[in-house]
Amino acid sequence: MKKINNFDVVCKNLGIPIIFIRKIEKSLKKFDGKIYIVGGNVRDLILKKSIINHPDLVVNLDLEKLLYCLEKAKIRFLKIGEKFGSIVVLYKKFKFDVTVMRKDIETDGRWAKIKFTDNLIEDSQRRDFTFNSIYCDTNGHLVDPHNGINDLIKGNIRFIGDPNKRIKEDYLRILRFFRFSLEISNSVDYKISNLCEKYFKNLKSLSYERRMKETEKILLNNNLKKKKTILSLHKLLEFTFESKLNFTNFSKLCAFESLINKKSFERRLKFLIRNKRVIPNFFLRSSTSHFKKRLKSRINFKNYSVTEVNMNLLKFNKIFIIDQLIIDHIKNKISQDDLNRCLSKIINYKTKKIPLTGEDLLKMGFKPGKTIGGIISKLEVFWVKKNFNCSKNECINFVKKFLP
Repeated sequence: MKKINNFDVVCKNLGIPIIFIRKIEKSLKKFDGKIYIVGGNVRDLILKKSIINHPDLVVNLDLEKLLYCLEKAKIRFLKIGEKFGSIVVLYKKFKFDVTVMRKDIETDGRWAKIKFTDNLIEDSQRRDFTFNSIYCDTNGHLVDPHNGINDLIKGNIRFIGDPNKRIKEDYLRILRFFRFSLEISNSVDYKISNLCEKYFKNLKSLSYERRMKETEKILLNNNLKKKKTILSLHKLLEFTFESKLNFTNFSKLCAFESLINKKSFERRLKFLIRNKRVIPNFFLRSSTSHFKKRLKSRINFKNYSVTEVNMNLLKFNKIFIIDQLIIDHIKNKISQDDLNRCLSKIINYKTKKIPLTGEDLLKMGFKPGKTIGGIISKLEVFWVKKNFNCSKNECINFVKKFLP
């Protein structure tokens, strides 16, 4: 059995809360329970990369015993995923997915009917890729039933068993294949890619949330600076988002965002659907109005002057303006220097309200309705030209000349 050398030190350096994980395991002592770390954290431990995911844990107890032990130890948890043999344990900033060892009884491409097992090998056989079936106990010992360590180090993305069968069990594995190809191999194996393509039409059976969670990781990958990599994703993303996408200059956008350290999943989506008059129906499934507004937002700059930027700051969310400026730069509409000037202005801008309200205008003798609306529009232009820096008296003196 292999072992992570200096396990406690490595965990501390990577940010894995091993002391608390041992506390969870200690709570299972009554039933001789044992905990293993699996998934992303194990990959990070082997590759010595800082963790980017919350720890995933598996236990060799059934759910009833697991919940009993956690309650006795007063360890906080949520019964999210309970019907799939999984719960979420809460500790500081962490949310641990704690899952009982299980084996699949029946699958339909989305969810599986499961049965509890205390056999680690049986549990490993239901996992997708070899490097996701490496188990690490709380002392750093590794159990590797499918030679996943070797695949991980060599950058091989290898399904456990027959790839066709594994994909049909859960079509999310198509997206995960491409995601791990970019993260671990830095390229896509075209043989497996072509195999996955046969099942692209089945991606629509997956929930909106599952698709978006995986595609966010795909679209934020650093390898998207390469045109060849993006080419391998065209069909995948169009089937996933159920829409034709515009990939022209997409690699340029990804490279530029990385250069200025402003990578954004939403902006990249917005860029891909930039030619659409209306947002594709797929994205309307989002529960957040901000997300929909961000994808819909279009700002038509004419000259990128200080006055024009100020006027847009008065009307739009900062991030909507930044999106448009970066997209315009990729389309060669604004130079790097002018873009930097605009971004600096926007980032440092603090919202300021015009010190004169509609109620003030009514008291001055302006009539309600269109008249007040017209005066407010003129006042806004004045306020903007003054760079949001004039007193209430200055505003009053400006509007006085429009009194009937």
